Amino acid sequence: MRVAIGSDHAGFHYKEKIKDLLRGLGHQVHDFGTHSDKAVDYPLYIRPVAEAVAKKEVDRGIVLGGSGNGETIVANKIRGIRCSLCWNAETARLAREHNDANVLSLGTRMISEEAALEIVKIWLGTPFKGGRHLRRVKQIERMESPLAESKDQRVASIGEAQVSEVKKGPKPYDVLVSFRYIKYYEGDKAFELKVDPSMKGPSIIHVPSPERWSTEIPRWAQARREEILERMRQECSHLDAEWREY
Repeated sequence: MRVAIGSDHAGFHYKEKIKDLLRGLGHQVHDFGTHSDKAVDYPLYIRPVAEAVAKKEVDRGIVLGGSGNGETIVANKIRGIRCSLCWNAETARLAREHNDANVLSLGTRMISEEAALEIVKIWLGTPFKGGRHLRRVKQIERMESPLAESKDQRVASIGEAQVSEVKKGPKPYDVLVSFRYIKYYEGDKAFELKVDPSMKGPSIIHVPSPERWSTEIPRWAQARREEILERMRQECSHLDAEWREY
């Protein structure tokens, strides 16, 4: 099984033990960080795990933090993710049997290392029961589907034409900030910029020069360099980072 794993500083040491367990059981491990117990912001390390599961790049995900609550919230923001916070063998078993949980969250300040390892083994080894539980999981999945109309949408009739007037909705792009890259999305189109992280000073975000941009960036984004970079800078304004052209 391919398993993605990620944690904040509070979960780092348990994460390393769980990685050893997973490899010992014959699983492939994809570690999204963090890579030390220095304080970090957990959303930056949890979201990539959940996205890897949602995109089917891995089969399951495990996220860890002090209580596990924030990690659960972040993971469940990603469409297709069913992340369960488990604290003993029974909650791990039910998360799989009843909820088909594809991401496990652990609170490392709430449970012992021994308990965490046991939870992981049970969670990985327990199959989904299906039946009435499948019906309920399908109901959850339907909740994630965008509605054809919302309270911010109205249809106005002009003569014989029907014109859909949609009030301002969500922004048409997204930016994923991760440890090693910053990824820009518009629908199913995306590209990423490499990041050299630093613990002692600003991280370096590598930006193609105008000449390189026209050859290294996908065609749909080539004529919009300044617009897209401005969007990315706004989304990364909380980072201690230097944007460096090459």
